[in-house]
Amino acid sequence: MARHLDRRGAHLVRAARLERLPYVRVALWFALLAAAVFVVRGARAEPYIAVATGFKCVQCHTNPDGGGKRKPFGIAYAQAELAQRVVAKGGADQWTGDVNRFLAIGGDLRSGLDYTDIGGSTPGADETSDFGVSRAGVYLELRAIPDLLTFYVDEQLAPGSTLNREAYALLTAANGKYTVKAGKFFLPFGWRLQDDSAFVRAVTGVNFNTPDNGVELGLELPKWSAQVAVTNGTAGAPDVDTGKQLSLSASYVKSRWRVGASANTNNAELGDRDMYGVFAGVRTGPVSWLTELDRVTDKTPLGDVDQDVTLLEADWRIAKGHNLKITYEWHDPTGASDDELERYSLVWEYSPMQLMQARIGWRAYDGVPSVPATNRDEVFAELHVYF
Repeated sequence: MARHLDRRGAHLVRAARLERLPYVRVALWFALLAAAVFVVRGARAEPYIAVATGFKCVQCHTNPDGGGKRKPFGIAYAQAELAQRVVAKGGADQWTGDVNRFLAIGGDLRSGLDYTDIGGSTPGADETSDFGVSRAGVYLELRAIPDLLTFYVDEQLAPGSTLNREAYALLTAANGKYTVKAGKFFLPFGWRLQDDSAFVRAVTGVNFNTPDNGVELGLELPKWSAQVAVTNGTAGAPDVDTGKQLSLSASYVKSRWRVGASANTNNAELGDRDMYGVFAGVRTGPVSWLTELDRVTDKTPLGDVDQDVTLLEADWRIAKGHNLKITYEWHDPTGASDDELERYSLVWEYSPMQLMQARIGWRAYDGVPSVPATNRDEVFAELHVYF
């Protein structure tokens, strides 16, 4: 598959020399996008691509769990298959992320404007808009012993002050069949969605804002992928109690579909939490489907509180470089009949050329009538440059 992708990438580069997208046209297009740009907060990974291709996360990412720095294969795939056209300048060589055999770098930049309209009795009273950089970060991969021992760092540069998100040593034994990760990393649980505000990410608390310190063991077989992690359970903060967090995720992967299950238990002085979930994906023609169902149980002095969250996502590859994402989400915070929250999303993703993507979309929240914040509309778009 890699050799086929390399040949296709080279073919696209050669074709781009004859049929090059004019730079003025690209500049004008993104100027128009910038005029209407709204940013979606927090975005790191796209699991639907794994479902669409039949790949595992480790095929395209340095992190076996997915997200973060892309491998040369992941960069080549993004340029040859996701971009509408490959614009070549100064030769046919394309960026791979590798500086040399031992060192590789990568990065992401996302910026724009977010507009929110909260339902209320006074029109315009609860409308907000905000320009800003939602994510600027760099990845560093040092292959101390190529194909065996790697040191990995994910550093956030903006917004705000610099912040270390991941820093760990990764041991990949038996040609990657077994993995050991030690340090600070994101936890394995469910789909590693690009949007941290998704219910299955926000309610579970397992997202790109909550890395933790600990150790993770992984197993990669031809049709299986599994990870188990033991961490402090403090989302990266200093450990203040003797309890620990246990996270487990496993999936069975086929070329057209996959199914998995996750579990997490966190023993903390402020209250224990148990989480269980199932997730699945299937490809039907140009449409890739993702679904996830999680139950979160918080143990309090007054008794257990259960929360249920679900996700249904469809990604339709309309044409090369164009993806339409449609999602439906549901959250039941207490089990009562009058406090459910629903969210609908419609997002168009456009990749006119390599290493660049724009997104424009809309989300609607439908919640408790007496709580305006749970009934709101969001309009957003995003300009994403990555390498």
